[in-house]
Amino acid sequence: MRCAIHALFALVAVMVMASFVPQPTSAADTPTDHAVVMYFHRTQRCPTCLKMGSYSEEAVKGGFAQQIKDNKVEFHYIDFQDEKNSALTKGYKVGGPTLIVAKVSGNKVLEYKNLTEIWTKVRDKAAFTDYVQANVKDYLK
Repeated sequence: MRCAIHALFALVAVMVMASFVPQPTSAADTPTDHAVVMYFHRTQRCPTCLKMGSYSEEAVKGGFAQQIKDNKVEFHYIDFQDEKNSALTKGYKVGGPTLIVAKVSGNKVLEYKNLTEIWTKVRDKAAFTDYVQANVKDYLK
């Protein structure tokens, strides 16, 4: 009897502890339509490329915190020189550091845009942020 009580207590303890562990999101948790922002970078990055990556991440995460939480917006760093990313690099025609915003429905990219103006806005963080956020908003419509 005492072993049964200990076993029951252990089972309840495991169930309670498991309820505190965050569950991974699955493809079923991702909304059908969402925006994906990808900053493609070299393996070795210069200070300007590091700045553009951090500005891009700040613009997305700062401007779309709720949408990220709701899985409607994603942000990813992608090393375009890494062989495991060659399909993405070829698919988006990436040849250097690049910021891509893609509109995704289901598992298909409906359209995407290369945000080439980030290069001219890197010295003006507010303009850079506005430019990135405006393009992400366009793909959330």
